[in-house]
Amino acid sequence: RRPAAAEQLVSLGASLEVPVHRAGRVGTSVEDVVHACVDGVARGRDQGHDVVVLDTGGRLHVDEELMDELAAVKQAITPHEVLLVVDAMTGQDAVASAERFDQRVGLTGVILTKVEGDARGGAVLSIRAVTGRPVKFLGVGEKLDALEVFHPDRMASRILGMGDVLSLIEKAQEAYSHEQAEAIQRKLTSKTFT
Repeated sequence: RRPAAAEQLVSLGASLEVPVHRAGRVGTSVEDVVHACVDGVARGRDQGHDVVVLDTGGRLHVDEELMDELAAVKQAITPHEVLLVVDAMTGQDAVASAERFDQRVGLTGVILTKVEGDARGGAVLSIRAVTGRPVKFLGVGEKLDALEVFHPDRMASRILGMGDVLSLIEKAQEAYSHEQAEAIQRKLTSKTFT
């Protein structure tokens, strides 16, 4: 477990003006971890929050003790969503992790990160095939605005080496006027963009 992870979440929450509850020193038993998670969810609800996010420490799918811990937490808090965050750069390891986590914990979806790197994201197809669960978001950078809703058609273009023209157009629209964006779109689709 990464010692600085909790501090990083507190800092991130402060920058987003989102309250973060950090459990005190938590024991190492499954019961201790479950109690800390149940307490965190209760605090969030008591404070009137509609959404409470539990960020569990990173773990490997081959660590049975930590997988048991996750299963116990899920059973205790019955969450609406269980999302697994996997690194696109790990390829088939990401697929094996997603499959094992889904079997043990029961996922509702996946977040695929580091999609902006050289990996085209082919793991997304395998993850969907082995889990039957949707990829819901893509991490395309390290900044707060680098989490995007997953669009299967755009990922297919990326995997096939055609790039993600629609996302490029959206980013251009944020930076330019509507008229300038339409001109860029025409150039891109007519293959005269330089």
